[in-house]
Amino acid sequence: MPPSAEVKNLDEPEFNWGKKRGRGGKMKTVQFYESFTYDEVDYTLHDCVYMYVQDEPTPYIGKLIKIWEDAGESKKVKIQWFFRPSEISYYLRDMEVAENELFFATGEGTGLANINPLEAIAGKCNVVCISNDSRNPQPSVEEVQMADYVFYRLFDVKNCLILDKMDR
Repeated sequence: MPPSAEVKNLDEPEFNWGKKRGRGGKMKTVQFYESFTYDEVDYTLHDCVYMYVQDEPTPYIGKLIKIWEDAGESKKVKIQWFFRPSEISYYLRDMEVAENELFFATGEGTGLANINPLEAIAGKCNVVCISNDSRNPQPSVEEVQMADYVFYRLFDVKNCLILDKMDR
């Protein structure tokens, strides 16, 4: 049987917008979205993602908190970051840390969140909150075992503090 006549462009992954949220910006020219499909993976607001920086082998991990396209058709995402223990080791001092534990960025200032091109996303990851906070539905043992990472503590980027409690 001959090969398929359809040839995919190997340089550009397939992309489709999902559900629209609303419009915004100074001239209402920004379209916000709740979801999109990129390189055959479905992404939704609040999903956790891997993002690589050129020449760095370890990806950064963050949570999608905004998704949009501006008038120039530039696709953007706002990411709120997680910190690996190695990135904040000075502030951890002698605290015990789980092997796959992350610290969710909180507070105000540098390191909390930033805007990136949507195409910078390298893939999804599974981060599970294991906080005992009453607002947090407790994950099952299986969910925790299947998680790539867990978190229950925060890192205040302004005050450089490890926090055990979620803000109300």
